[in-house]
Parts: sequence; structure tokens; C-alpha cells
Amino acid sequence: MLPNGFYKSLEGVDEVEIEFICYGVPRSGSTLVYQLISGVYPQGVIKTHRYCSQRVKTTASYRDFRDVAVSLWRRSHGGKAHQHMSDGEVEKYATLCQARVRELDRYLERGGICLLRYEDFVDNPAFIFKAVEKTFGILVDPQKVEELVREHSLEKNREVARRLRGFKEVDSATQIHGDHIYQAEVGGWRKFVKDRTAERLELLLRAPLARYGYLD
Repeated sequence: MLPNGFYKSLEGVDEVEIEFICYGVPRSGSTLVYQLISGVYPQGVIKTHRYCSQRVKTTASYRDFRDVAVSLWRRSHGGKAHQHMSDGEVEKYATLCQARVRELDRYLERGGICLLRYEDFVDNPAFIFKAVEKTFGILVDPQKVEELVREHSLEKNREVARRLRGFKEVDSATQIHGDHIYQAEVGGWRKFVKDRTAERLELLLRAPLARYGYLD
């Protein structure tokens, strides 16, 4: 079995080396999913942001793609919280987000995976275990669930992030980066785009937003 951790690619890796894949669109809670699942399995748990063809137990986490685009932009600017995205930045980061969504689509089309919507678990991490149980029949002791949720709470993860020097530094045990967490809020994208650019951002991402249930 592969050691638990982050892998950019699993090309050429045999399925017997993998227990569980925790895929996520970037900035969509896949680190928390990985932390909880790796607390159950001591090896073979993979965190990745790419499509992996191995047909093993897989979660796929995603988030309102407007939040994804804005979060990617914030991270690239060192987490600056008091600026607004320019028209060009909206185009750039919406395009980056669209590319990531195409990988999520591949998992959805394949089927047999556990889809995890960030908005469903960010304030209730135990939801992840309920979804995994429903999809794969995996039962985790409720006391173990409580223990893991406490161990990887937002506050504990923030403490880890504060000890690190920028996003490129990673804590290997938790997969937390420096400047990893802003406010972990739902709908925070609205703070960083003005009316016209907000409309443009939504237009660029309208198809996946509709497909994954973010538009009425």
C-alpha cells in the first residue's frame, strides 16, 4: 500500500496499492476529507486534485465554483482580503476553475463514487462519514468519528496553518499549507467581485453551476 499523502498523479499505480482516493476540486475541502479518511486507514489513502482512473473507493468534493475561482485568486495573491478581482482576473480564474470542473465531471460520469458537496460538510464534518457509509457501506465507530472531527476541527487546522510560512510549506501529517484557510465560509466570493464582474463570473461558470445545483 502507498503511504497516506498527497499525490499529483497515480499513473501506473496498481489498484492494490490504494485503499481510498480523496479527490477534490481545489479549495473545496478535500484536505478535511483526507484527514478524516486517513484517520480510519493507516495507509493507502490518497489526496489528489486530479482524475485517477483506478476504480477504488473514491470521494469527490466540490464547492460553489464561484467560491473556488475567488479562492484560487486569493491564494495567488498571498491571501489579500481587501481587494476586488479585475475583469481580467475573473476571466483567468474562471477559466482555471472550468478546467478543474472537467476532472470532476469525469468522476461523475464514471460513477461509483461518493460525491461530497462542501456546503453540506463544512459545518458538519461527520456528514462525510455518513456519506461514505451510504455509498460504500463503511461503518466507523461513532466515538472514533467524534475523535477525528475534534482532532481536525477548523480551529486545530488554523493553528497548524499559522505555524507554516506561506502556501508552499506543508505539514505532511495533516496536508495543511500555510495560508490554507481564509474563513471557510459559504458564498464568500461575493466580497471580492463587484456587480458587473460578479455577473461575468457567474456567466462564465453558469453551466457547471447549474449542473451541480448552484443555480435555481
